[in-house]
Amino acid sequence: MQLAFVSPGCAVCCQVLSVFGIIFLVALGLLFNAEVEELTGSTEDPVNPKEVGHACFLAAAIYAAFFFCCSCQQFVRKADARRARRL
Repeated sequence: MQLAFVSPGCAVCCQVLSVFGIIFLVALGLLFNAEVEELTGSTEDPVNPKEVGHACFLAAAIYAAFFFCCSCQQFVRKADARRARRL
């Protein structure tokens, strides 16, 4: 049974994008939770910035899950390569 279902290049790309997504969404979540004037002071801004902050943290957690999945794919690829060298 093959556990590596993502190519190494795609896994690395997913990891890099996930790291940047996590950083950006956590920063936005913190800013919305702090109710920064630039994000919450206009009439077109969200009614409840705390909920928006919570949604940003949830999205960052989803990105973290993708990062973990792609990291596992990298680990499986390396383990398969080691196993192939032994044979």
